[in-house]
Amino acid sequence: MKNPKLALILSIISLIGTVIAYFYLPDTIPIHWGIDGKVDNTGPKYMAIILGALPLAIYILMNTLPKIDPKRENYKKHSKAYRIFSFYTILFLIIINWITIIASFGVEMNVGLFIPILVGILFIIIGNYMPQFRHNYFVGIKTPWTLADETNWKKTHFFGGYVFMILGIIIMLMGIIPNPLILYIGLTVSAILVISLYVYSYLLFRKMSKSQKNK
Repeated sequence: MKNPKLALILSIISLIGTVIAYFYLPDTIPIHWGIDGKVDNTGPKYMAIILGALPLAIYILMNTLPKIDPKRENYKKHSKAYRIFSFYTILFLIIINWITIIASFGVEMNVGLFIPILVGILFIIIGNYMPQFRHNYFVGIKTPWTLADETNWKKTHFFGGYVFMILGIIIMLMGIIPNPLILYIGLTVSAILVISLYVYSYLLFRKMSKSQKNK
């Protein structure tokens, strides 16, 4: 990620391509797929423009947040992690947009496999860099206890990095193994893992509060 403008360039190219493709799209396009990978909802073709503009909008947002965050100085400390997080989030949205466009032209593709794998990879990347995020109000695991205490923030994000990587693997497996049982197990485990982040943060808060009282 040596070129911080790469996400901007890709977003603009993707949007231009989307505008060109718009004139050739059918009146309705797929906008959602079920767990079986089949289209279960469609929308007007102008939705393609919205999806196409979303990466650019997210790029602008990601570059604005560090300027308005009261903890803006901390973004300098996690600039690499934030840049990678922003880039791969935008890249994910670009790919989803083009999957929608390609599917709109009737090209057969296993969306039920592609999207979970993409989401899983994104979670693994985020999890890998999550421990690097410093205290801020926009990006990261925001519980009442992480926002109130920087030590709680650091330890929760270290733990959260592993949680996100495990979630990424689970999401990928749910796409690779299209079985209802795997889906239910995966969703249940995922919910437990997400809840565990809040429980861990709270227990850490209680432990630290007791330690301070005993001093």
